[in-house]
Amino acid sequence: MRYLFILLLLVCTLSVVNAQKPPITNMTYKGWDMLLNYNISDNGKYIWYTYGSEVAGSSLVVRSVHGNYSRIFSGVMDAAFTSDNQHLVFSSPQGLGILKLRNNTITYDKRLSNYTLAAGGKWITAKVSDTLVLKDLHTTKEYAFKGVVSSLFNESGSVLLLNFRDSLVWLNLATMHLRKISSRSNIDNLVFAHADTAIAFTSGTQPDVQLHYFSNGMDSGRYVINAPALANMPLQFSEDDQLLFFKTVKVRDKQHESSYSKVSIWDYRDVRLQSQSAPDPYSPYTAVVPVSGGTVTYLENIDTTLVSTSGNKYALVSNVVNEEDGYWNDQQIRSYDLISLSNGLKKNIIHAPQQVRDFQLSPGELFVIWYDITGQQYFTYEIATGKTRCLTESITVSFIRERINRKEIFTYGIAGWLANDQRVLIYDEYDIWMLDPSGQTAPVNITNHYGHQHQTVVRVVYPHQLSILSVSDSVLLTCLDRNKNNGFMSITLGTNPAAAPIKMDPVVYHFPALVVFEPPPPIKARQANIYLLQRQSATQAPNLVITTDFKTFSPFSDIQPQHNFNWLTAELVHWPISDSLTGTGILYKPENFDSTKRYPVIFTYYEERSNELNIFPHVRLSSGTLTIAWYVSNGYLVFVPDIYRPTGKSGTAILQTVESAVRFLSLRTYVNAAKLGLQGHSFGGYETNYIIAHSNLFAAAQSSAGPAELFGLHGGLGFSGRSYHFISEVGQINQGVAPWKNPTIYIDGSPVLFADKINTPLLMMHNKEDGAVPFSQSVALFTALRRLGKPVWLLEYKGEGHVLYDWECQVDFTKRQEEFFGRYLKGDLPYTNLSKHN
Repeated sequence: MRYLFILLLLVCTLSVVNAQKPPITNMTYKGWDMLLNYNISDNGKYIWYTYGSEVAGSSLVVRSVHGNYSRIFSGVMDAAFTSDNQHLVFSSPQGLGILKLRNNTITYDKRLSNYTLAAGGKWITAKVSDTLVLKDLHTTKEYAFKGVVSSLFNESGSVLLLNFRDSLVWLNLATMHLRKISSRSNIDNLVFAHADTAIAFTSGTQPDVQLHYFSNGMDSGRYVINAPALANMPLQFSEDDQLLFFKTVKVRDKQHESSYSKVSIWDYRDVRLQSQSAPDPYSPYTAVVPVSGGTVTYLENIDTTLVSTSGNKYALVSNVVNEEDGYWNDQQIRSYDLISLSNGLKKNIIHAPQQVRDFQLSPGELFVIWYDITGQQYFTYEIATGKTRCLTESITVSFIRERINRKEIFTYGIAGWLANDQRVLIYDEYDIWMLDPSGQTAPVNITNHYGHQHQTVVRVVYPHQLSILSVSDSVLLTCLDRNKNNGFMSITLGTNPAAAPIKMDPVVYHFPALVVFEPPPPIKARQANIYLLQRQSATQAPNLVITTDFKTFSPFSDIQPQHNFNWLTAELVHWPISDSLTGTGILYKPENFDSTKRYPVIFTYYEERSNELNIFPHVRLSSGTLTIAWYVSNGYLVFVPDIYRPTGKSGTAILQTVESAVRFLSLRTYVNAAKLGLQGHSFGGYETNYIIAHSNLFAAAQSSAGPAELFGLHGGLGFSGRSYHFISEVGQINQGVAPWKNPTIYIDGSPVLFADKINTPLLMMHNKEDGAVPFSQSVALFTALRRLGKPVWLLEYKGEGHVLYDWECQVDFTKRQEEFFGRYLKGDLPYTNLSKHN
């Protein structure tokens, strides 16, 4: 009985504590601790990470992977392990900090702050005024070089370049021997060759810039070219170090430049509108030359542009077109050529009007690959034989995104190539295919169709490493299933009859393109089988975990600011939109949720957002969107439905999706169906405007920078003076046709034309400097509703654009949005700050 009493007391105490957690406020974000940066030592024995907030600043934590070693340093944002695993280096308020890991001793040098570490772990450089300090971390011995403008270590850490105002010096760090390799002034754009024993650099100023090359063993650097067209810009070696890529720039002739005119003539024969920026003949363009000098091959000009990374022998180029007009004008479809880097000769591979995606040169320069939009197949062109082959005709699944909600064609993409161009890996909606670019071997689904069978998307974790792998090597994959669980899979590059995830968890570890700022891939210790990665969910802030097998994950950090507040939970919801279509969305509830209460619900949306289920929501001010964490913490439910829109039916599909979700959620007793709100920004703003023009289910709506009149939008300009035709017909608005071909769908899709049907109080935010959606769109809806006597307000922030960047504007908008919803969804006191009239 005594134990039962204690248990009941504990439960009651926890309930009281939970109920007493304060809600998030608008200024909570200032003290909100977050994981910032992190890394693991090469031997896998130590980890550092930084965390912090605006109020508290940042702190550095250094811990051993095994054992109890731990240290904390305040005021540190970033750090670096030396590659010999002996030191951790960081900038701090006390100066340059050097922590010796073996004996836990720390030294500070107040003179030094910003630093550069050399590979090998021995050397570090830092600037003190105009003096470069070179420090030996093993002996603490220092060398000072006065007058150094810049410096550069080679990849192996065996050489340091010292760039003085009137010379360039090569310092051999093994012997400490100094060798002057150039006496030129204004030396810049230093770059080491991949072999680490040669460099390239420029000297002089525009228009008299020279390109130089030096290799260890030469007496001094020598000219490669000396041309007035050479630009003072970064240089690049080819992978075999035999070529140098550089930029050329045409010198402006002011005498022959056209004078300013007050008139712009818009001619129907022009390739671009007068509002668009035409290709600039004075822009920098890429060229290439052998390191030994000789003939320069010009790869780009006003009519030609590079389309992929250049190799040792070839590059891919295309003609310069106004590509967004290509869907109605065949002359604005790109053609693609293979160009020789040795002599500039071109071989046409794709000729307009054929349209392709994923056009790229294989790393080994044996093949060119592309996806043909009309044929819906992948092809390769074999450079040595000139043969073109279809690689996917035996595969029945689609490689294009069929749920992209627009008429544009997007593929799932190319994962990468294996070593020596043996195979190329291609994504479908769920799985990964291994194709033989020579067409001799049949395609292999290396995930054994696991993805399609289990509705799990599988992707490569380290695509940049594929080029060093061969058939039968193992590769690490990341998986995301239909319930938004995340995990990893390890397979061999071949047939895998038992392909399956190692483990799936209701969290996010890593998945490419999951959200805009996706959690990065796991970091592997270079000399040990141990990985460091993030883990997060809607209820758990991003923190570090370590693993050796991707089955067991051990927590390494514990930053949980949400524990101090009434936080939230997230539920994946499925509901019937129609007899043939099921909807998916996320329902956010407060941590102190009480099923006996009735909550107001705000619906917010864009396109597909259900993949955010296990993403930890941001705590921040609004820049035009809805801060979900604030609203849920303050007593709202928030629902985020995926929006599916067939071409030409965007409006009706949006309405059907949201209204069906309302009907479904309203069956839950805790949903107050009389207090429903809408919120959206940009395209989400259009969705909001459209819904209230066709539905009376909502008590309040807030749209930010949203279109409202599709005829004017179609004929308008946005995104740096571009025509809205493309976006309206085949892009995000997705009408499918021009308004003169089918004016009815533009009428049906224009909320302003149904202004007399709008009864939902509306708060809009839009700014004159918006370069994406014209400000006139919101003005049109506002003036219509104002004339009809409907409750509507428009917030315009001076100097702001499509989103709010100014802190004061963000604070103001955040408060007004919150008080607007508070008035109409919670019955709070009337909001007097929206109008001069009380």
